[in-house]
Order: sequence, then C-alpha cells, then structure tokens
Amino acid sequence: MVTTIHLLLDRSMRVVASRGVVEGCRTRRIALAGLLCLTLASVAHAEVIDKVAHLRAVLRETRFVAYTPTDFAVVNGQARPASTARITQDLAQLRPDFSGLITYSCANGVEQVPAVAARLGYRALILGVWDPTSKVEVDTAVALARRYPGLVIGIALGNETLLAKRLPWPVLRHALEQLRVALPDVAVTTSEPFYYYLLDDTPGFLDAQDFLLPSVHPLYQPWFKGSTVETDVDFVVEVLGKLAARTDKPILVKETGLPSGPQDLGFTTEHQTLFWRLLSKRVSADEKRAIAYFEAFDQPWKAENARAEFGLHSEEGHWGLYDAQGRSKPALRTLRDIWRLSK
Repeated sequence: MVTTIHLLLDRSMRVVASRGVVEGCRTRRIALAGLLCLTLASVAHAEVIDKVAHLRAVLRETRFVAYTPTDFAVVNGQARPASTARITQDLAQLRPDFSGLITYSCANGVEQVPAVAARLGYRALILGVWDPTSKVEVDTAVALARRYPGLVIGIALGNETLLAKRLPWPVLRHALEQLRVALPDVAVTTSEPFYYYLLDDTPGFLDAQDFLLPSVHPLYQPWFKGSTVETDVDFVVEVLGKLAARTDKPILVKETGLPSGPQDLGFTTEHQTLFWRLLSKRVSADEKRAIAYFEAFDQPWKAENARAEFGLHSEEGHWGLYDAQGRSKPALRTLRDIWRLSK
C-alpha cells in the first residue's frame, strides 16, 4: 500500500509540474554599523521565533475548523454579507467541538467573526484575507489582529490565489512582506494546494511564509476516481509526511476530506465518515503538524460560484460537518466519539 501511495503522489506531482585616525574612525563606524545590523537581525529573528513558537503550542492544543458564515454567499459575483446574529448562532453551535477557527475573508460581514469568537471563548483564530490587494480588507485584518492579540495567531493572505491565477506570485509575495512589517508578532502565510509547497516552480514560496496552510484534496488528483477511502487517507498522510520533511515550519492542513454528496456522483455520508474516522486515527495534532476540519457547514452556493474559475463542481456544496440546515452529519458524530475516547 505504501508503494502504491508513493506512485500516486509521484503521478500527481508530474501532472502538476507539466503545468589612518580618520580611517580608524571609519573602520570603527563600519564595525559598529555591522554590530547594529546583527543586533537588529537578532531581534527580528527572536520575534519570528516567538510568534512561531506560540503557533506551535496552539496547534498542539487546539482543534481547528474552517468556517464560512451560513448566511454569507456569493451569487452572480455579488456577495451577500454575513450578519452578526448568524455568526453568533454558528459559532455557539461549533464551540463545544472546536476551539480554533480559520476564515477566508475580512470583508462582507465576516470581519465580525473575531469579536464573536472572543465572546464565546475560542482559543485561536487564523484570519483569511480573500483579496491580498484590497487595502480595505488588509487594513481590517491588521486592525483585528491588533485588537485581539491573544486570539488572532495568524493571517492567511489569499486562498488558492495562485491556482486560480487571481494574482501573480510577485504581487502576492510583496503583500506578504508588507503584512509582516505591519504585524511583526503575527504569523503570516497564504494557502494553496499541496504541490505548490513540494515543487520548486514558485521561487521563495516557502521562505515567504511563517507557517504552512496547504490544502490536500485526494478528490482533485488524477487517480481519485475509483480509489478507496483508505487510499485517499493514505495519500493525505503521505503528503503531510513529505511536507514535514521539506520544512521545519509548522504545518496546518487547511482543507482535506471528502464531501458527503451528491450521491449520484458517488459521494456519500458513509465515505465522508470513514475518511475522518481513519484520518483521525492516523494523524494526531502536535507542535509540528495538525489537520483542520474542512469545513464547518455545507455551503450550497459554492457549487455554482466555482464554475468561472474551476468549472462546475456540484460537490463543492457538501463539504460540511453540518448540513446547510445546521444538522450534524454522521462524520461529526463519529468524530465526537473518537474525541471523547481520546480524552
């Protein structure tokens, strides 16, 4: 089985890849300048160590879920904003099972999440910024991180921004650099499919991030159709191992899983449940790596919204651990049993 997974991963990677006194004074000034530079560099390095060390501790102790408010939607390119009331309802429902949140935006009402999360006692929040070139959205994220310094542990600029070709890498990298200057105590990253982290096609990609926030979806690999759930889980574990071997930065898998529908495409609640049951037994969160649960609630609008960039994917509306009506799915109920037994 291990040999099979190595072959599947290699195949997936190949597919992606195809795509005197005076002089003495002067010398002393140079030496002092050099010492000052070294001191400043050491301070900067210490800041990086502090925020990354904090993030490592949070990874070990926090159960993250990817969250989009249930009344937020994008229809025909127009955003329907999220409300404070619905965010409060959603986060109250999620809090017994999860203590960390990952969001995708700081606009259209989603910027209210940190305030609600703080009131409800969430431990950690990674703020998403959908448009890294939006001054308003980035400034909002910076303000929120400063307002909730004990809660906001990271900011992710963009979600599959390079994959969808919304921005070129030099622009995204510059945005990451600017954000790090604005928030030296907050870990900064972006989020792309796993192969961006394993290939060397994007110069400086890993160096530009304080921690890794990849997606690892078996579903979108060329061998997926007809695979078993066990093979899908093996693939995720193998990718996570390769990522950990490539960097010593903390890794939090932002997205993985299987959707629960549509059934006519072969997606079922049973397969989704088995995936999370097997993966939860194979990967335990520690200071090096963890896996977030993707995602909190079904978002039916995502199926059509994805069409322009990726084509129609009906399964996009079925990733939740809760359905669109807020009812828990079998996968979540099974996970609760596993979590209870692991205490």
